[in-house]
Amino acid sequence: MRPLLFLLFVTTALAGEVREDWARVTALDAGPGVQPQTAEEARQLSLAHLEKQERALRDYMVAHSGDENACDARLRLSRLLGLRAELKGEPAPAEAARLLNDAQILATTPAQQTDVDFARVSEKMRRLRGKRPSTLERDGLLDAVQEFQRKHGGDHRLGAMLAEVSRLFDSQPKTKETLLLNAQKLTKDPGTLAQIADDLKRLSFFGKVLPLRFTALDGTRVDAKNWRGKPVIIVFFATWSAPSKKAFADLKLNAKDAVFIGISLDSDRKLLDAFLAVQNVKSPIAWDGKGWESPLVQALGINALPTTWLLDKEGVLRSLDALDETAEQLKKLAR
Repeated sequence: MRPLLFLLFVTTALAGEVREDWARVTALDAGPGVQPQTAEEARQLSLAHLEKQERALRDYMVAHSGDENACDARLRLSRLLGLRAELKGEPAPAEAARLLNDAQILATTPAQQTDVDFARVSEKMRRLRGKRPSTLERDGLLDAVQEFQRKHGGDHRLGAMLAEVSRLFDSQPKTKETLLLNAQKLTKDPGTLAQIADDLKRLSFFGKVLPLRFTALDGTRVDAKNWRGKPVIIVFFATWSAPSKKAFADLKLNAKDAVFIGISLDSDRKLLDAFLAVQNVKSPIAWDGKGWESPLVQALGINALPTTWLLDKEGVLRSLDALDETAEQLKKLAR
């Protein structure tokens, strides 16, 4: 074989190997391929799959350190380490930040630079997910998202990013609405658009008398008009949602001079009854066993748990975040 032909053969063979190895990495994006039956099973399946992805990525990075996918590989591994830490309830390892810095150095195209910037904002969002951020943390994230929008206004992921960040601004309805309307213009994803539509529906009730009627667990017909004269706490919850159960318990403790109302998304009446017995709840609880498909839940645009609202003494929805300094909010509403 002539030297030139030999070199061409070797180069082609190596390129094929690189493509095959990268295909093995990206094939794992499809997920575990198993339908979990419980939240804990889903967590364990996710952890096991993340371990497979990590092995594939580390093997690839060793075998093809200078490949064109080197930047993407580091972004993927950084994201993976952050997700695993989140699932374990641990802080992200220092390696995740180092990998982002390495990816920054390896980014040689505008698309790769955009991906690095997106990964940095996503990491900030991940650190705040599931917690109640301080005003400083929340505003810092908003600044980072808006900076990403200024630099990469045409990025297809921007709409979903703005929609997710808007979830942190229930206590600032005007800011939330601006973020949602902006997101609505920037996405075509049906899931994101559905989320935005629900969020805007909830916002449409803010500052208005809430038209809430339901049949309580004991068969009593409940009408929000009958609660006039006292502030009202409303919590949407389910026994399968630990954060919403905590919100339920915390808000019940603050309901000494307010009406306390629960709206359950449970499908199992026995589990709900057991939870309410432990909580010693005497308040009206709405339940129809239909979960997210409940006409009441859908009419109010509820798409996340916990969702917590406060009504003033006239039945007007005054807060979309009853967990934010609850005692102080109730004090103002009682005046």
